[in-house]
Amino acid sequence: MTLLDRMPGGAVGRRLGIMAAVDAVGTGSFLAVSIVYLTRSVGLTPAKVGLGLALNAAIGLACTVPVGALADRYSPRRMIVICTLWRGSCFVAYAFIHSFTAFIVVVCLLGLVDKTAPPLEQALVRQAVPEDERVRMMAFLRVLLNVGFTAGALLGSLALLVDTHAGYSAILVANALTFFAVSALASRLPVSTDKAGAMVRRSISFDVLRDRPYLTLAVLNAVLTLHMTLLAVGMPLWITQHSHAPVAVIAPLLAVNTVLAVAFQVRASRGSQTTGGAVRALRLASGSLAACCLLLVAVPPLPSVVAVGVLLAAMVALTGGELFQSAGGWALSFNLARDGQHGAYLSLFWLGVSMQQILAPVLVVSVIAVGPYGWVGLAAVFLLAGLAVPLTSRWAERARSVEAAEVAVPAA
Repeated sequence: MTLLDRMPGGAVGRRLGIMAAVDAVGTGSFLAVSIVYLTRSVGLTPAKVGLGLALNAAIGLACTVPVGALADRYSPRRMIVICTLWRGSCFVAYAFIHSFTAFIVVVCLLGLVDKTAPPLEQALVRQAVPEDERVRMMAFLRVLLNVGFTAGALLGSLALLVDTHAGYSAILVANALTFFAVSALASRLPVSTDKAGAMVRRSISFDVLRDRPYLTLAVLNAVLTLHMTLLAVGMPLWITQHSHAPVAVIAPLLAVNTVLAVAFQVRASRGSQTTGGAVRALRLASGSLAACCLLLVAVPPLPSVVAVGVLLAAMVALTGGELFQSAGGWALSFNLARDGQHGAYLSLFWLGVSMQQILAPVLVVSVIAVGPYGWVGLAAVFLLAGLAVPLTSRWAERARSVEAAEVAVPAA
């Protein structure tokens, strides 16, 4: 039995899985070659590339919630079709960039929809998959994304070996084709109408920006998603600058993270579909991430072999934090959003993740500069976030209960 056969949601779930895998292969291949393509083939300086990517990120942040609100108005399926067609068209243009001006125009146009895929996908899962299977479905999709990113990176490495403009352009066009394929698959999804959102869909609502409990949960979840930057930036820098472990150990440690994520994401999501289960998952995530930080404190004075063993334990703890944070975040973002506004609410939740990706590298580099005390401080931040999650989730549940009571009064 294949992974697709085990997915919840029947035929709809399998189609969602195929969409996720196709998207991930294309994105993984693009990420593998994009910087080299822009600097070596197009001839842009790193500073110009950085400016373009910063503009892309800023536009993406500004557009994420509005696009989510449009999904509430016109349906997640329709918005996924439109956004993937837009992204595919932008990546076709990406393959023919020959100047800094063209680069800026393309990345700014891409930024309009570049951050919308995860929340729109999650909103589609909410609409297409039964409530008790949604978190499990998200876990399977995460597994397929990890596998797809790895396959895509291997595909992109072929272009790096060839190292020609034509080779890079072929990868970019292939990435564009994956978006067109995803759009075609999404257009055929037999998704039922969301009757709960019928009233809201008469206009586009931004009430989510005034929902303080949900905003707070999004911030706490964003703090726990620091595991992304710890994996990509924190541990590699700590190993190279403050340990006796060989630099070559970085690649195997990253492989350990990928293998564990693929093998255990679905298991880690069990029991987290309820609000109480999601809270427990996020508290486990906070404890695991704090443990990772404290293990890293012990690394600098250790001899090479022992340091590698401690780093392996830290990577296992980091991966545990990643798996539990993902499961808990999915469930809370589903369960505590207002009915009929899941597109906007889920977009806000993912907006916190995007903000973390922009701000966290500076924070992690600062932690490394401080040394062991910095890691202890970061561990404390993780633990405090975990302690705040139950209080904030109860606050959000009370807000939803009050709203439900206010709606029920006129009916009585």
